[in-house]
Amino acid sequence: MTSRERVIAAIEFKGPDKLPHKHCYLPATVKKYPGLRKLLKQYPSDFAGEDITEDKQYAFQNPNQYRVGQRIDEWNCTLTVALDGYKGQVTKHPIEDLSSLKDYSWPEAAYADISWDISAAKNRGDRYVALGGINLFERMVDLRGFENLMIDIALGEQKLFTIRDHVLKYNLGVIDRLLELNPDCIKLGDDWGSQISLMINPSLWRELFLPAYQEMFERIHDADKHVLFHTDGYTMEILPDLVKIGADVFWVDLTVNPLPVLRDKFGGKVCFLGLTDVQFVMKDGTPTDVEKHAKELINALGTYHGGFIACSELDPDHPWDNIRTILEAFHNYGNYPIKIH
Repeated sequence: MTSRERVIAAIEFKGPDKLPHKHCYLPATVKKYPGLRKLLKQYPSDFAGEDITEDKQYAFQNPNQYRVGQRIDEWNCTLTVALDGYKGQVTKHPIEDLSSLKDYSWPEAAYADISWDISAAKNRGDRYVALGGINLFERMVDLRGFENLMIDIALGEQKLFTIRDHVLKYNLGVIDRLLELNPDCIKLGDDWGSQISLMINPSLWRELFLPAYQEMFERIHDADKHVLFHTDGYTMEILPDLVKIGADVFWVDLTVNPLPVLRDKFGGKVCFLGLTDVQFVMKDGTPTDVEKHAKELINALGTYHGGFIACSELDPDHPWDNIRTILEAFHNYGNYPIKIH
């Protein structure tokens, strides 16, 4: 199988020859562990645009996001990066005061920077092409500030809908531009969970945000492309809603959301992109713990003639032996039919 065929077979439960692989690493990880370049070549990604090339320290969307300093993006949000190689955070929100909304100049999707996506699509080879990284809630947080947005939601602030609809319009425009590149998949995501619960009441989430996600999903599916949805934290209450509106791939916490429950509710129904336990197992576990963790993930989610894409976030605070072990384990135990031993 080609890489593209392998990923599609895993997503659509059509029996790939082995687990597809996707890379996920911070530039800071490459800086700390120069050997990561060689290791990732040994276990190559089946996704386009993820190589660490020889002439670049890392290949990333908008790499300026990872360099120390401040910059202002197209939304007029001020992004501050404190440590080189890490993604910064918005420290100045252009609509922090709602009175600013009437004079705010909304960006146009026609001018969005999709240079990374163009490069990935152009140099796809035989790999699977997943483009984007489109946010709704997180963009609204950037515009208003987290506390302000939470208050808006709690109080039923009507201007919240104005902000949501403008962000949705922009996102749909970006999706249209990405679809012109003929990808296999569009990636969307918002971190909706804390460690123990959803950040807002599920009924409010369904009222305020689910219709917008549904409109974006439909735009992608109308073009016969896959939808990959990422969300961190405990999000079990809304995952069925996202499946119902057509999520093809989930990139969600596989330990904060209990793995046995994910298996029982969604195993064989939606494909999972690996989100390993970066807080504990990858950071503080032994290589033996890491290998066991990889086996558990594969066994729970990847034994349905597909359903699992091997991936682990590789962070600078992860021991090198654990980084090497998770990649080796996904490779060693990932041949179909899956036989975990």
